[in-house]
Amino acid sequence: MQLSKGVKWSTETAEQIYSGFNVVGRDGATSGAVVVAYPKDRLEAASQAMVSKVVRAALLIWVAFSVLSYLLLSLLLGTPQRRLARLEGVARGEPDAEIGTDGDLRTGGPGGFWRDLFGPQIRQLGANLAGARRQYDEASRELGAFASPAAEGRQAEGDDAVVATSPAPQTELASNPSRSLARQIASRLAPLAAMLMVSSALVLGIITLGNVNRSIEPELSARTNLIATVVGEDVQRALATGVPLDSLVSAENFFADMLKQLPEIAYVAVATGRVVLEVGERIDPYLAPPRERKGVRSHPIMHNGEEIAYVVIDVDPAFISKKFLDVFLDMGVVVVVAVLIAFEIMVLMSSRSLTAALDRLQRLAAMQAAGDFSKRAIVGARTAIDRAAQVLIERAEGLSAQFAAAWQGPGGSDVASGSDMGRTRLAALQARYGLSLNGPATLRFSYFTDLRLALFLFAAADELPLSFMPLYTRAAHNPFPWLSETVLISLPLAGYLLAIVLVSPFARPIARWLGPRRLLILAAAPTIAAHLWLYLASSVPEIVASRTILGVGYALVTLACQDYVIDNTPRDERDRSLGMFSTVLFGGIFCGTALGGVLADRLGQANVFLLSATFVLISALLIFSLVADTANRGDGTRAKAARPPLLASLRNWHFAALVFGIAIPGNVCLQAFISYLVALTLDSLGASPADIGRTLMVYFLAIALVGPLAGRAAERGIPVTAVALSGGILCGISLLTAAVWPSEIAIFLAVLGAGIGSGMVRGAQVSLSMSIAETELKHLGADPVLGALRTIERFASIAGLLLIAAVAGLYGYAMAIAVVAALALGGALLFGLSVLGKPAAPARQLAP
Repeated sequence: MQLSKGVKWSTETAEQIYSGFNVVGRDGATSGAVVVAYPKDRLEAASQAMVSKVVRAALLIWVAFSVLSYLLLSLLLGTPQRRLARLEGVARGEPDAEIGTDGDLRTGGPGGFWRDLFGPQIRQLGANLAGARRQYDEASRELGAFASPAAEGRQAEGDDAVVATSPAPQTELASNPSRSLARQIASRLAPLAAMLMVSSALVLGIITLGNVNRSIEPELSARTNLIATVVGEDVQRALATGVPLDSLVSAENFFADMLKQLPEIAYVAVATGRVVLEVGERIDPYLAPPRERKGVRSHPIMHNGEEIAYVVIDVDPAFISKKFLDVFLDMGVVVVVAVLIAFEIMVLMSSRSLTAALDRLQRLAAMQAAGDFSKRAIVGARTAIDRAAQVLIERAEGLSAQFAAAWQGPGGSDVASGSDMGRTRLAALQARYGLSLNGPATLRFSYFTDLRLALFLFAAADELPLSFMPLYTRAAHNPFPWLSETVLISLPLAGYLLAIVLVSPFARPIARWLGPRRLLILAAAPTIAAHLWLYLASSVPEIVASRTILGVGYALVTLACQDYVIDNTPRDERDRSLGMFSTVLFGGIFCGTALGGVLADRLGQANVFLLSATFVLISALLIFSLVADTANRGDGTRAKAARPPLLASLRNWHFAALVFGIAIPGNVCLQAFISYLVALTLDSLGASPADIGRTLMVYFLAIALVGPLAGRAAERGIPVTAVALSGGILCGISLLTAAVWPSEIAIFLAVLGAGIGSGMVRGAQVSLSMSIAETELKHLGADPVLGALRTIERFASIAGLLLIAAVAGLYGYAMAIAVVAALALGGALLFGLSVLGKPAAPARQLAP
C-alpha cells in the first residue's frame, strides 16, 4: 500500500492474492486501504481444471483436422498419383502402359483441379519418353554393328541389360528453374491449409472462451452480489437518515464512479417498479442474466422491515471477450505465421517427394528424345518416377558401355583393324548421341526449394527480437552515461549493420570456395552462440557485441543464398527469381517480427532469443540434409574478395543516382524508421511489444506481397525505373504523414506505405544495378559493381541511423521521422532527374 504509485495495488504470497484500493484524503495522504484476499490454491485449482479441458479439446481438434486433411489431400492428389505410377512401364515401353494424350485428367472434381497443372507436364513427359525410347533403339542398333558376338548375345537378351562398366567421374550442376512446379502445387494447397488452420483455431478459440466463461461466471456472480449488497446498504443508510428515495443527491455520480472502477458492470439502477436512479447502458434482456428467482428479486433494498426498492445490475456479457482481445489478436498472428510456415513446408515436401523427381525425369527424357545420352542422375528407387528415371539412366550408361567396348575391344572389324572408317563412324555416333568412354556425366539437380524453408527460418530467427530490441537495449546496464540514450539504443543495430558491410564483399567469394552448403552450416554456429549470448546479456556492450556477430551470420547466409539464386537462374528469369527470393526472405522476416512481439509479451523478452537459436539450429539441420555440396574449389586456393570499385562506380551518373536516390533512402527507411523509430514511438504512445510486432509485420508482409507483383509488372513491359521511382515517392509520403500526425494509426499506415514502396524498390534496385553493370560499367564487372552498391548503401545506412538517433534525442521522434521522409522524397527526385531524357526500357532489356 505504501509503495503503490496509484490508488489500486496488488500483491501475493504463497497462500493468498491481495487486491487493494487506497483510501486517500483531501490532502492526498493515504490513510488506509480496502483489501480483498483471495485463496491462491482455489485459483490454481480452477486454472489447472481449465487448462486440462483446453488441452483435451486441442488434442481432439488436432486429431480430427489431421484426419480431415489427410482425406482431402488423398482425394485431390489421387488422380495425378495414379497416372504417375504408370511412368515406369511407359519408360520401359510396355505396350499396356499408357499415360494418355491428355494425362487422363478429363473429368471434373479432384482430377479437374489439377488438369491445367499436371496435364501439360504429363503430356510432354509421355511424348519425351516415347522419343527417348526411339532414339535409344536407333543408337543401340547402330552400335550393335560394332559389337562382338558375345556382346551381341548380351544385347539380344534385353535392351536394358547392358550396364556401364565404371561410374562417370564428371559432375555437372543443372540450372535452377525459377518457375517451380512445387511452388505451384503449394499455392494450390495453401488455401486449403489456411482454411483448415483457421477453422481449427476458431474451434479451439470458441471452446477455450467457453471454458473461461464457465470458470469465471461463478466469480462474476459472487462479485455482482457483493456490489449489489454494497449499493443496497448505501441506499438504505441514506433512507435511514430520512432522505426520500427520489431525493438522493449525487447518487448517480456515485454510481458512475463505481462503474469506472468496475469495468465488468455495464448498468446499475435502483427501481421501485420504475427506475429511480440509473447509470450506464442497459443490456438487452435476452443477454442479461436473470434478475428474478422464484418471484423474489435478487437484490432488494429494505427499509423498516419492508422492501421498498431493488437494485438492478447488468454484467457486460462481452467483458471476458474484451479482456481476451489481446489473446485473440495474438492467436490470429500465430495462425498467420503457421499458414506461412505450412506453405514453405508444402513447397519443400512437394519438391522432395514429387516435383523434383518429375523434373529430373522430364529433363533426362527430353535430352534423350533429342538424341543426347551424355547425362545421368543419382536417383532412388522408391517411387515410380525414380524407377522410370533409372531406366533412362541405365540406357545412357548402356550406350556408353557399348561405345567403349566398340572403341577399345575387338567387336567391330573396322575398329579392330585400326581402319579410319570405323573410327570415323564411331566418332560420328559419339557426337550424335553424346557418348563417352568414361560413361555419362552425372547431372546434379539443385533447386531453390531445397533452401527455401531453411532461409525462411533463418530470417525469422534474425527478426524475432525486432519489435522490442530498442526497448531491450534501453533496459540494459549503461556503462556510458555521457552518451545520449537515443544514440546508445542505436548502437546494437549500428554494429549489426557494420558487420554486414564488412562481411558482404567476402560472402560471394567464400560461397564459391566452400559452396553454399558448407558456408551456411559454418555461419550457423556463431549465430546460435550470439542468440544465446543475447539471452544472458545484461549490459549494452554485450548486446552490441552479440548483435555484431549476428550481422556477420546474416550477411553470409542471405547473400550466399541470393548469389546462389542468381548463379543458377537464366538471365531472362532473373527478375522473377529475385522476386521469389525476396518473398521467402521477407516472409520469414514477417513471421519473426510478428511472432517475436507476441512471445515477448507472453514469455518475456530474453526468452525469445532461445527460440531464435532453435530456429537457426533447425535451419542448419535442413541445409545439412537437403542442400547438395556444390563447392567449386578449383586448385584448392581460397578465393579472394575483390575490392568494390566505389569511386569508379560512382563516377557513372546513373549508378550514383540509383545509389543516392533509391538504395540509400530505402536502407535508411528500413534501419532508422522500421528497426528503430517505430518501436520507440509506439512505446511512447503506450503500445506493448505485441502491438509493435503486429504493426511492424505489416511492412514485411507488404514487401512479400508486392515484391513478386513488381517483378511480374517489369516482365510485362513496365519500366523498372518507373517502378523504383513510384516506390520511393510512396515511402516518403507515407512517412511524412506520420511525422505530421504522430499516432498509432498514423504509424501503422506509414509502416504499410513504406512496406509497399520498399517492395516495389527492392527487386528493381538489384535489376537496375545489374543492368548498369552489364552495359555502362561493363569494364568493371557485375560482381564488383553489385558489391559497391551493397557497401555504399549499408555504410550510408549506418551513418543515417546514427544521425536519425541524434535528431530523435534532440528534437523528438516526430522530427526524426520527418527527416527520413525528406531523405526518401529527395532521393526520389534525384533518381527521377537521372532518368529524364533516357529512354525507358522494360525489365527484360534492363536485366538481360
